[in-house]
Amino acid sequence: MLTASERELEQIRGADVSMIFQDPMTSLNPVFTVGDQIAESVLLHNKCTKQEAYARAEEMLELVGIPRERANEYPHQFSGGMKQRVVIAIALACNPKLLLADEPTTALDVTIQAQVLDLMIDLKEKLNTSMIFITHDLGIIAEICDRVAVMYAGRIIEEGTLVEVFNKTKHPYTEGLFNSLPNIEDRTATLRPIPGLMPDPTKLPKGCAFAPRCPYARPECIETVQHERSFSDTHKVLCSAYDDPSFKIEREEI
Repeated sequence: MLTASERELEQIRGADVSMIFQDPMTSLNPVFTVGDQIAESVLLHNKCTKQEAYARAEEMLELVGIPRERANEYPHQFSGGMKQRVVIAIALACNPKLLLADEPTTALDVTIQAQVLDLMIDLKEKLNTSMIFITHDLGIIAEICDRVAVMYAGRIIEEGTLVEVFNKTKHPYTEGLFNSLPNIEDRTATLRPIPGLMPDPTKLPKGCAFAPRCPYARPECIETVQHERSFSDTHKVLCSAYDDPSFKIEREEI
């Protein structure tokens, strides 16, 4: 991808790799019908007539739960949840191998969020498409993901299967994320937020970027270049504290 020409990238975008953006309100062109916007993607990547592309657009609308008769309508005639369904239809119109979903439910209310997530899970399995789901919502991750990668200051600091990251947490930052969640079993429990602020991405320390906020930080954490530590074939952590065999965090396993 890094060495591909602009022409090669145009062939990849929408065909092999598609994206669902965060805000459906601004992802659609207000002056074109939703049918035309889906058909445009089909025409770019397939040898077909405009009529065939439009027929494919109508099929995709029905696939995401919108009657094909609404293909001639404009984005302003759809609710937020329906617009996101149209965006999903555009992304899946050419059967991509990989779908990138950038917080696709953030702008939607909770009820509509659940409907859109169920739709995405169903279509992922039906169309055999891989998906990278970008979100800060741990509940959505638990519902939709098989593998999880936790990022901090632009780097993956822990990755593994859903069970490994959620139940066998290793990195202090991941622990901090879980500690920040409300306790539904104890309504009087006090939240434990991560202290401090995110570092300036232009002035990251030589060692661990999380060290200034980490309750387990040692002097060497700030100076030592971080290397990946493996706890299984799938579970990896970026934390130099594990050079000490006795080191463990409070929420190591639940």
